[in-house]
Amino acid sequence: MGFDIVIRNGSIIDGTGAPARRGDVGITDGVVTEVGADLTGVESSKVIDATDRLVGPGFIDIHTHSDLSHFIDPRAESQIRQGVTTEAIGQCGISLAPCTHESRATLFGTMGAKDRGDWTSYGELLGAMDDADIATNVVGMVGHGALRQTVMGPNEPRPATDDEVAAMVLLLDQSLEEGAFGFTTGLEYHPGKSASFDELAALCAAVTSADGLYATHSRNRDRRYFVGFGEALDLARESGVRLQISHVNPKYGRPDQAMSNTLQMIEWARDEGLDVAMDMMPTNWNHTSASAMLPSWSFGLTADEMLALLRTPDGRRRLRHNPLPMWQLVVEERWDQIRLLASSAHRELVGRTIEDITNAQNTNDGWDTLFDLMLDEGERFKGVMLTGHAFAEEDNRIALEHPLCAVESDTMAAANDGPLQGRMMGVLGYNWVARFLGHYVRDEKVISVEDGIRRLTQLPASRLGLTDRGVLAKGNAADVVVLDLNGVIDNSSFSDPTVYADGIDEVIVNGVSAFSQGQRSPDHAGRVLRH
Repeated sequence: MGFDIVIRNGSIIDGTGAPARRGDVGITDGVVTEVGADLTGVESSKVIDATDRLVGPGFIDIHTHSDLSHFIDPRAESQIRQGVTTEAIGQCGISLAPCTHESRATLFGTMGAKDRGDWTSYGELLGAMDDADIATNVVGMVGHGALRQTVMGPNEPRPATDDEVAAMVLLLDQSLEEGAFGFTTGLEYHPGKSASFDELAALCAAVTSADGLYATHSRNRDRRYFVGFGEALDLARESGVRLQISHVNPKYGRPDQAMSNTLQMIEWARDEGLDVAMDMMPTNWNHTSASAMLPSWSFGLTADEMLALLRTPDGRRRLRHNPLPMWQLVVEERWDQIRLLASSAHRELVGRTIEDITNAQNTNDGWDTLFDLMLDEGERFKGVMLTGHAFAEEDNRIALEHPLCAVESDTMAAANDGPLQGRMMGVLGYNWVARFLGHYVRDEKVISVEDGIRRLTQLPASRLGLTDRGVLAKGNAADVVVLDLNGVIDNSSFSDPTVYADGIDEVIVNGVSAFSQGQRSPDHAGRVLRH
């Protein structure tokens, strides 16, 4: 029997958490056809020497924002070069469908790109992705914000009516039938923060009927974390939905014991029979848009109305007052702990703290610095991104010690050349896998190597409902990573976050080599996966 690819003499970590074992891996026609046997001398079109290397399933990023980037630059360099072979998009309530033609064009505009499609339904979106020459596999989730804006319009920071909720449920039902794996919310963001419990419960019931997954960026993760996570658990109780709590790390301002208490809440819910798990970013830095700091009513404004407010002292005074702030860091004006992450108008300032920029530009305070940055951005003011020192290292470790905590990027696939050059979401966008495996697994030994690989493979696959990926086993899709754990290096920095990580030797997607010994293949073998 011949193989397309044979990976020889590696230390196989199959993704289940089982101990590593020495052996070879054979791949034929995009499928794993042998695991663990000695394939010395067997005919193969390509042989990879994995001596002193780990061989595992391709990594599955359960929470990404690569929706737009797969159309703008489908190479997905920052993800492929970290061993990521599957991405779950449509997170935090934001997805490219369902939509109107206007809302779709607006989403592309946030990236400074022209509209790349003609879809409005979820099925049409997945069809467009089929034709987009994508490099990673894609799992699609339906964003709550997309449902709301399609039914209610883009500028409605208010509760939905019963008729509007019913219309959203119909759209969600259709999207799930057309291949979406589940539903997501971003309840700290517009328009999610305006949703009532009953609205969310009706949508979660639709997900339950389709055996999908509900993933939520909860309403609060600092002072009111108990209420935010409690709402998510109550939705699971009421609807029976399978629940994934996105980036479970509590943020700056949380009470002591918040992380431990959150895990206790989850365990109580699981003791009741609820299907609940979570994921986290392996970082101490939280990123979001500067506009997320503004009060809910401001999202009902047009771009011109917002810019007009930013030009006046009274408008700025009104915008400062937010009874439900996104970050306590901003409430306490900890500008020394907040850095500018993205600004097309001021790329030279990216990486610097807001305190530093305030002092250099001699503005009144950090608020005025933010407002100036947004004003200089013009109609694309929502593209001003910040990162704050929000996650405590001890909380990250506590979360990782829980066996149901997967690891995710909360980033987007990008590249440090081409149409997305200089763009990123989060300081670790290009290095999140390296940070997790290098810092928490190899150096700090918070969890074992085998369990670390499981958090990136079998665990997210099982949560999403993928049955042929996430485990290196005969008959599964040939998504495979070969890596040098000792050589894994997080190369990120605030001054240059778009540097690729080190340590990944080989990446295979659906049986096709995507990355080999530092060289990127032009062949893209990613697929749109349908539920």
